[in-house]
Amino acid sequence: MTRPPTFRFLPDLPMPIRDALRGVASLADATEDALEPASKLLPEPLREPFHSALKSVEQAGKRLISAPIDMAQIATAARFMTGTDRGPAARRACTSMFVFAWEHLATEQGEPVLISETILADRLGHIAKAGDLTGADFAAQVVMDLRISSVIGRMPGLPRGTPHPDTDLHLLSVATWLLAARGDSIEDEEQLLDMTVALIRAMAGHAGDLFGDPVDLSRFLSDTSAHL
Repeated sequence: MTRPPTFRFLPDLPMPIRDALRGVASLADATEDALEPASKLLPEPLREPFHSALKSVEQAGKRLISAPIDMAQIATAARFMTGTDRGPAARRACTSMFVFAWEHLATEQGEPVLISETILADRLGHIAKAGDLTGADFAAQVVMDLRISSVIGRMPGLPRGTPHPDTDLHLLSVATWLLAARGDSIEDEEQLLDMTVALIRAMAGHAGDLFGDPVDLSRFLSDTSAHL
């Protein structure tokens, strides 16, 4: 009896579809909270199906966008963030790891602030072709570009409006994490990411002040990644 081929559809979903599913998952999560008072107005037999439908949409979205990561991907992404490898493979790895880190950090937020993998890949492609900066200087350029782009927001792709207060903090955290020395396992990397956001929250004060001068931002990223 032959075994069926490995099912590879989920990790190979195109970026725009993964972005759409992120929106579905976050919308379901937010909608459930928003409609909780209204659900109490439903007859008792309808309340459980109402919640089950919302959770099914949310979990389907999260399941379809979840793909395994490995240490090689993180190391390749780190080379892009330092500007030492700007090739297509490094750009793709940095896109994936940036999204992974963003969603890991975003779990502490009380409202969904989404990141568009599609727009992020495009922005990183443009940055890769600009100038010859390396190290923390290149990372500062990446962070400053993403900050003023439409990559991140309640509806990525549209003007950002008033940013979520943790957006700057998380941008700094992802860049610092990729600049830091690598851990020995995925679990180590997740702990390192958590340590990074805690360190930056303690050191940065008002994180937005760092974006006035790329030299100051580069120095901050270099110092914080060295501390880690």
